[in-house]
Amino acid sequence: MISRNNLTALMVLLAGLSTGYFASRALASLDELPREELFSGASVLHLGSMYKHSKDHFDEVLEQAPFVIREAAGQREVDMLRLQDYYTHFFMHYYRWLSTGNDRSGVQYKLALGQYKATLIYLKEKYRENPCFSPGQLEELQRVSLIAERTDRSIRFARVVLVLLLFILVMGIPRLIRDVGFKKFAGALYFDALFRPNRISDLNWWHSLYRVAAVLLGIYLFSLVIITSFVSWRIPLILGVLGLIPLFTLLVISGAPGKLPEMLVSFLAPKMLLLIVALGVVAVRGPNLLFSWIIVSGTPQRILLPILGMLLFRKLHLNMILARKWSHRSRRGASAMSGMAWGFQLLAAGGLLYLFGPRKSLEILNRELLLIPPQLIGSPGGILGSLMVFAGVLSLASLLIFLYNRTKSI
Repeated sequence: MISRNNLTALMVLLAGLSTGYFASRALASLDELPREELFSGASVLHLGSMYKHSKDHFDEVLEQAPFVIREAAGQREVDMLRLQDYYTHFFMHYYRWLSTGNDRSGVQYKLALGQYKATLIYLKEKYRENPCFSPGQLEELQRVSLIAERTDRSIRFARVVLVLLLFILVMGIPRLIRDVGFKKFAGALYFDALFRPNRISDLNWWHSLYRVAAVLLGIYLFSLVIITSFVSWRIPLILGVLGLIPLFTLLVISGAPGKLPEMLVSFLAPKMLLLIVALGVVAVRGPNLLFSWIIVSGTPQRILLPILGMLLFRKLHLNMILARKWSHRSRRGASAMSGMAWGFQLLAAGGLLYLFGPRKSLEILNRELLLIPPQLIGSPGGILGSLMVFAGVLSLASLLIFLYNRTKSI
C-alpha cells in the first residue's frame, strides 16, 4: 500500500514535471529570434540562438569574415570587420565547446576572445574623436566577453562546492558516522530532511550542528555567486537575501527558539538539492552551460527544466512537512506557514521592483546577467501588479489560517 505521504510526494513530483514541461514549451518560443545585426542584443539567448542556427555551416560562417575583409576598401571598415571576425570566432567556438566539449574549440575561443578584447580597446583609442560605437553599444560589447572569460574559475569553484555538498550529504547517511555520546552527526539531519523528513524529531540532539549550519548557509550564498559568476556581487547578494526570506519566516513562526540551528539545517536541505543539480551542470563547462540549457530550446532544456520543476515543488512540499514537524501543527497549519513564507517572499521581491521601477529593475538585472536581448524586455507593470495581488491574498489567507490553527499536543 502507498502511504498518504508517498502519494502526496508523487503528486508533487508530477506537478513539478508538468510545470517544467510547459515552461520548456514556453521558453522554446524565445529561441526564434529575428536575424538581426551581429553586434546587437548580445546575450546568452542571442548568441546561443545564432550558434544553433549556424552550427550546421560552422566552417562557412568562420571563413566568411576574412573573405569580406579582403574585399573591403576603407581602413575603418576593415577594422570593424576584423572585430566582427574575432567576435564570430569567439562565440561560435565558445558555444561549440559548450554544446560538444570540443577541445579544439575550447582553445580557439580563448584565443579569439583575447584578440576580440584587444581589438575593441584598439578601436576605442584609435577612433576616440569619431567613435565607432555609441556608449551603450560599447558597454555591451565590453560586457559580452564576461560571458566566457570567467568560465574556468567558475568550473573550479563549482566542483569544490559540489564535492563539499555531496560529502556532507554522504556523511549524513544514518550510522555512517558514530554518535558522539547521545548526539547524532548534524549531517544526518541534512540527509533526513531530504529523504526521510517524517523521521525528524525535535527530541534528537546533534553534534557539529553550528558548523554544519554555517557551512550550508555560506555554501548557499557562494553558490549563487558561482552560478551567476559573470555579474557583480550585488545581484547574487540580493537574490540570496530574497531566497532566505521564506527560510527565516519559517524559523520565526515555528515557535521553537531553542531549535533554530536544527531548523536552519533542515529548511536549507531542499535548497541544497536544487544547488547540487545546478552546480553539477556548472561543474561540467561553466554557468553558461546551465543558462543556455534553460533558455535555448533543445533536448537539454526539455530534460533540465522538468527536473528543476520537480525539485522546486518537492522543496515546497518538504517545507510543509518540516514546518509541521518543528511547530507541532496540523497539515493545514503547516501549509499555511509555507504559504505565508512564500507570499512574504513575493511581496518583498515585488516591493523592490516597484521601489526602483519595474522596467528599470528588469533592465538592470538583465544587463548584469546578459540573458536575453534588451529589446525583448517589455513593460512588466500589469503582470507585476497581478503577482502582488496574488502574493497579498496568499499571505493574508495563510496568516488567518495560521492564527486560528492550534499547535498539537506533544
